[in-house]
Amino acid sequence: MQVFATLLLAFVLGIVATPAPEITNTTSDLRSAFSSESQLNGRFVLENNLWGQSAATSGSQSSQVTATSGNFVTWHTTYTWTGGNSQVKSYANLDLRTGLGKSISSISSIPTTWKWTYSSVSSNLVADVSYDLWLSTVAGSTGASSTSTFEIMVWLSTRGGATPAGSPIGTASVNGVSWRLYKGTVKTWTIFSFVAPNEITNFNSDLKPFLTFLTQNQGVPSSQLLVQAQAGTEPFIGSATLTTNSYSISIN
Repeated sequence: MQVFATLLLAFVLGIVATPAPEITNTTSDLRSAFSSESQLNGRFVLENNLWGQSAATSGSQSSQVTATSGNFVTWHTTYTWTGGNSQVKSYANLDLRTGLGKSISSISSIPTTWKWTYSSVSSNLVADVSYDLWLSTVAGSTGASSTSTFEIMVWLSTRGGATPAGSPIGTASVNGVSWRLYKGTVKTWTIFSFVAPNEITNFNSDLKPFLTFLTQNQGVPSSQLLVQAQAGTEPFIGSATLTTNSYSISIN
């Protein structure tokens, strides 16, 4: 873990004011495995996504949007999992549904703000908090499918020894931060994961430079299409509530 200059840290981690959310009370408390709910007229979809729950001996998870303001969303997820300690159980996430299908070379920026907190954290928690970007050569496709070519994760937090798929291949300097870089293969696609040197709970930055780094240093073609952009948490074991106090993202 590294220490950065105060001004640089403030810029990279986004220590800036964000709009105050307007509380809404019309959202559902999502509990089933693949329950989801559209938000902000289809701009986002909140997904409970218990894709790995079969690896657990017991557990549950619920997710809910609690506020929106402009293009900002406030939401939380609460989970508890036991068993299958080395396997991810779920990925509760907010999934962007606008601006997708552009090639890396045609994207000018991907500005994002993500301010979040943990509460009710168990001593045995193993989990990450991460962005998940999906690339493909097929327009209109989605991530984690037969048409997926690359998965790009940006881990803002890793607790309890959680590590990404694949193996460490070095470090990557992106937006003034030295991230640990992992590379691996999941099913038919290649996955790159950037892991923050310290937990970042207030992230105000641009995701495009992560893609640029991969095109310049890891052979990812700039013609690849960005088909899905998610932000959420992957718990392996333990219990916690992850509250996103403010989240936004755009693809320009």
